[in-house]
Amino acid sequence: MRRSALALAALLAIVGTGAASAADMAPRYTKAPPPLALETPWTGWYVGLNAGAAINDSSYSLTPSGCFTNPAVLCGGPLTNNPIRSYSAGQHNVDGTAGGQFGYNYQFSPTWVAGFETDINWNGTRQTDTVVQPLVAPLAGSFLHSVSTSLDWFGTVRGRVGFLAAPNLLLYGTGGLAYGQVKSSTAASFTTTADVYAGTFSDTRVGWTAGAGGEWMASRNWSFKAEYLYVDLGKTNYTNACTTAVCGAFVPAPSYNTSVSTREHIVRVGFNYHFNSPVVAKY
Repeated sequence: MRRSALALAALLAIVGTGAASAADMAPRYTKAPPPLALETPWTGWYVGLNAGAAINDSSYSLTPSGCFTNPAVLCGGPLTNNPIRSYSAGQHNVDGTAGGQFGYNYQFSPTWVAGFETDINWNGTRQTDTVVQPLVAPLAGSFLHSVSTSLDWFGTVRGRVGFLAAPNLLLYGTGGLAYGQVKSSTAASFTTTADVYAGTFSDTRVGWTAGAGGEWMASRNWSFKAEYLYVDLGKTNYTNACTTAVCGAFVPAPSYNTSVSTREHIVRVGFNYHFNSPVVAKY
């Protein structure tokens, strides 16, 4: 009887060990783990094109200079004390702009992207203001003047820092250096005297820009963006000299000074091709 009990205990031990081994061999899960998200899909170089509207927010002023500002010189007699000879105005026309850009993004966390972008753009903002100002007594006639301004092209070199509102939607702020070709010309004269004044300016100006935008990664290599930039190229001053012999009788000669402040609001859309977008991450 004792031998039978021992044999039964041994049999039970063998069965228990086999069942435990079988349990160890069973799979620990029944489905594959979910795939990891794309790794830094925004990192890499890109190049693209843009187009939109350039909203002119420039201003200018026309002021007397030379002997007009010297009370010790007659300089045309009562013209010296005529306050209507100064004039200022804003320019607010809207035109087109288009260009290209390239840059680099670095996604340094799951939700933040930093980088830089540079662009060069054609710009269509050109405006001419022609003004007729009647002179006040005891003067007769009118003061005629026209001021033309244009920003033929501009470029920027900017930093960008953005937040990923979604894995494929980047909201960013941007700012940095701006530069562009500023041109201006002025003509002034009087209806009752022979003196005529003219001057021109053309130069590449340097200033600053700041703005914000959003960019949507539509596929592995293509993205689309909408962007706003404020561009300020500072103030330009130039002299409008008298072009007629009648002014030679005065020292210093009468003249006018034109001051132009060049500012624009840029609203544009564009697309980018991304060279270094990674493939789908591993499992």
